[in-house]
Amino acid sequence: MKTLYGTLIFFFYFVKYPIAIGLPVGYFYLEYPNNWILNILWTISIILIIKDWFFSSSKCECKPKKR
Repeated sequence: MKTLYGTLIFFFYFVKYPIAIGLPVGYFYLEYPNNWILNILWTISIILIIKDWFFSSSKCECKPKKR
């Protein structure tokens, strides 16, 4: 189960932007046939991108420690 979880994190870390941009281009300009699996992947990618934009890790205090 850990391997599957790690693979999904790795996959969506690198592939969410190409899927989010490329799938609408493929549908509207290249006339790809509609595919429900790619639609689900596109939806997940959009949700993850929105999550990254609005819930960024701004709580990190990266100030150097005082000596």
